[in-house]
Amino acid sequence: MDEVMEEAVKRAYEEVSKRSPHLPEEQKREISNIVGIGAMKYALVEVDPMKTVSFTWDRVLNFEKNSAPYIQYSHARACSILRKAPNIADKANYALLIDQKEHDLVIMLARFPEIVVDAAENLRPNTIADFANALADKFNTFYNALRVIGVEPIELSAARLALVRGTQIVLGNALSLLGIKAPERM
Repeated sequence: MDEVMEEAVKRAYEEVSKRSPHLPEEQKREISNIVGIGAMKYALVEVDPMKTVSFTWDRVLNFEKNSAPYIQYSHARACSILRKAPNIADKANYALLIDQKEHDLVIMLARFPEIVVDAAENLRPNTIADFANALADKFNTFYNALRVIGVEPIELSAARLALVRGTQIVLGNALSLLGIKAPERM
């Protein structure tokens, strides 16, 4: 298992270096360690306990879908948005959230407590992994379709920032429940 973990970290380093060549070497290594170990943990818990685990490096370290790196990247993206955003939380008008993508994200966030209870009661951590992946999908759809920072009116921007903050919190908590770190940068 140690050899597999080392290989996961090595492969994660290659991907992080390719995606973020501007990062200092120490930060690349730190992120690679978090991503590689997280990818292995996720690969083990994402599968229904009654099914066989099918392991491939391409799937385990996929930054584009259904993997710890994908969820971690979504969390890091939310952190990045929040770092760049002005402090306008007190101006939010949630009635302005009328786009279906916003509604989908709100509904998904609201489901997290019931997902955690279900996972605990049925001894199925894979439901948290599935939820985190689905939330990352909803968040990325929202992010790719709708501007968050600098939207007019400012009350809409503030409401969307609240969705980003909620997503960051829930993704971080879901990853934490799976024993996976949620990096703020990737």
